[in-house]
Amino acid sequence: MPSPKTPERSVTRTYRAAIRIGEDFITLEETITLPPGASDEEIQQAVELGWHIYQAQQAAIESQIAAVRESHAGANPVVIRDPEAPASEKQRSYIAALQEDMAWSSEQMTAYAEDHAIDLVTMTKGQASTFIDSLKRLAEERTHYSDKSRPRAQPTSATSTMPTEPGTMTDRQRNALHKLAQERHTDLEAEVQQQLGISLEELSSEQAGALLAEWQRIARDKPSRRSPESDTAS
Repeated sequence: MPSPKTPERSVTRTYRAAIRIGEDFITLEETITLPPGASDEEIQQAVELGWHIYQAQQAAIESQIAAVRESHAGANPVVIRDPEAPASEKQRSYIAALQEDMAWSSEQMTAYAEDHAIDLVTMTKGQASTFIDSLKRLAEERTHYSDKSRPRAQPTSATSTMPTEPGTMTDRQRNALHKLAQERHTDLEAEVQQQLGISLEELSSEQAGALLAEWQRIARDKPSRRSPESDTAS
């Protein structure tokens, strides 16, 4: 009678992290099972495979969300009752929660609001709604960039071909950011740290491009102020 086979031994490790975005919580969980004698290279390959699976799942989910939103666009539009009325306490509380999530000081929040021509004291419901959408987009971008720029463990094998980090910021992008920062009367290093949570030297080409686009959009949307001379002339 053949002896029963000894079950193969394995080690399972689960890593779980909960992330708060606004009023929602997102849980990330990764489980890896390997034999006890797995090499460093096999462990690295398992971690990289888990990362690739996460990226594929994220892309698929984002595509499905976009399709659902597109199919329901205009079906039930959000209507702000009394958009010219003062911002509600619920809106103000939500803005405060977003400020806390991004670890902003009151001065940073006020400066960002001024960039969007928003007075936090006298803003209306309509302005508060638009401002909240802008803050949520910024929070999502910061999470996206932070996720992309997180350090990855280096493989032990010299011949291993792992993905390289995103391209660094170009001199042209750096000069353009410095110019916009001067026009905004702000410190570029401090702005990058505030909005993305990284130093200026860590800024990638993709992040620099997104930041340039955001600042240029704000500059276009910001209402121009008429000089006293023009008022007198008219």
